[in-house]
Amino acid sequence: MNEQRPAGFWIRFAAATIDGLITNVIFFVPIIFLMVSGETEGVLPAIVGFLTLLLLIGTILYFGMMPATSFQGTIGKKLLGLKVVNDSGGKISMGQSWIRYLGYIVSSIFYVGYIMAAFTDRKRALHDMMADTYVVKTEPDLAAASEKRLQA
Repeated sequence: MNEQRPAGFWIRFAAATIDGLITNVIFFVPIIFLMVSGETEGVLPAIVGFLTLLLLIGTILYFGMMPATSFQGTIGKKLLGLKVVNDSGGKISMGQSWIRYLGYIVSSIFYVGYIMAAFTDRKRALHDMMADTYVVKTEPDLAAASEKRLQA
């Protein structure tokens, strides 16, 4: 079994940066493309408005639900070997995931809630404390991966 150790501030920051790039490419690039096309009348404002609404809904669903899925975090966290766990080290509930997401609002006030992750036990940010979660760095289980390849 993998040893679960708290993930530090900088690797979590890197995961958030990756997630920001993902959401920006998926949602903002089409909006920007449409806005710089020069057309300001007709259907374009409605399309930009609709895409902006999709951005808002998509971002809320992405950050609000992903930690409760089998990924146990966002794509950025998954790529860096991080996962969000509950106090006992297991998968978090959908309720905890949504509380954690709403906690981002509180954590965003002067970014103090995020910075707390650099100084608290188990490297927990304020939104982690609100949802009784924390983020861990996982090590790849090479033996399990090798066994899966042999069975294939």
